[in-house]
This record gives sequence, C-alpha cells and structure tokens, in this order.
Amino acid sequence: MGVCYSLPDQREPTDKAFCLQLQEASRSQALILLGDFNHPDICWKSSTASCRKSRRFLECLEDDFLSQVIDTPTLGDAILDLMLTNASKLIGDVKTGGSLGCSDHALVEFAVLRDMGKARSVVRTLNFRKANFQLFKELVSRTLWEMVLRDRGAEQGWQIFKEAFHKAQELSVPRCKKSGKEGKRLAWLSRDLLVKLKGKKEMDRQWKQ
Repeated sequence: MGVCYSLPDQREPTDKAFCLQLQEASRSQALILLGDFNHPDICWKSSTASCRKSRRFLECLEDDFLSQVIDTPTLGDAILDLMLTNASKLIGDVKTGGSLGCSDHALVEFAVLRDMGKARSVVRTLNFRKANFQLFKELVSRTLWEMVLRDRGAEQGWQIFKEAFHKAQELSVPRCKKSGKEGKRLAWLSRDLLVKLKGKKEMDRQWKQ
C-alpha cells in the first residue's frame, strides 16, 4: 500500500519517471496506491481524457493492468483522489464524504479484505544437486561474446548476457518444490564438500593451537 501526490503542473519527464515506478510497483502480488493524481479531465466511466497528459496516464494504467476503484467526486465534480490496484477483490466498502480539518477534498474510506486461511506455498527453487554444470558451461561458452556485445552499451550488454545466462540455467539446473524445513543442509552443500569443509576447520583449529 502506498500514497502519491502529483503536482498540477508536473512536467513530462516527471510523468514518465512516475509511470516507470508504477510499472515496477504493479508487479507486486497486491498493490493499493492512493493519492491526488490531479487528472480532473478524465472520465472514468468511459476511460477517456481531453489532455495528452491524462491520456498517457490512462495508457499507463492499461499497460500495467491496474484499475481505478473510486467512482464518486472527491473535489467538486471531479475525481482527483484515486485508488489504483492490481487486485480489486481486496478492496470493499469504498465510501467518500466529509473532510479532514480544513481540506476541501472528500475523505475516502475503504476496507481491505484478506483471506485469513493459511496460504500454501507454491514456490519452486533451483535444485543444484541435480544440476548439469558441464552443460551450463557449454551453453554459455557457445556464444561469441566479443561479437554479440560489440558496439553495445553497458546496460544493453548486461541485459543480453543476463537473458543468455537465465536460458542456460533453465536448461541445465532443474527446479524443485521449496522446503520450509529449518536446519536442512543447503542445496549446494554436497556431502563431499561438507567433508572437505570439516577437514579445513579441523586444520584451522590445530593451527591455532
């Protein structure tokens, strides 16, 4: 959950930066963002707007699969205060009315609904015990990196390498259901490596003595 305020005369670079932040936030499992976004020309029933700034904002919401749930005016006849979410089922009993102190904006009240049952984890993690690291090395080494990264910027080059790395990882390192048991040996800590570590610890202890 977060709050936001946009200036009425906010410039385009700031709008674009905000849209990028909104895109990143929309990837969360459940987002509720409230605030005065200063888009009085938007008609939320038809999702249309008269100015370019507001149309860009609507496109941003559509691209990020966000919905706006307040449907009554919060200042005069305009809906300035918005509530954006990517999980509309979490929000209920939205009410507007009254004011706080000397504010000319209407208060917005709502309830956040949540499931009280215990959620079941479906997280899957990398299974390094069954990984084929030789295949991983071959997949990564097949790429002629000097040619691929030639005339590329640092950010673009890193993105190309990251995609190739993840693709090789998917092919050579299988996934398994994540265990919630505590005290279990780490997935990458094989029995042979554990024996070697214990030997080194013993050597270190004798050297200190």
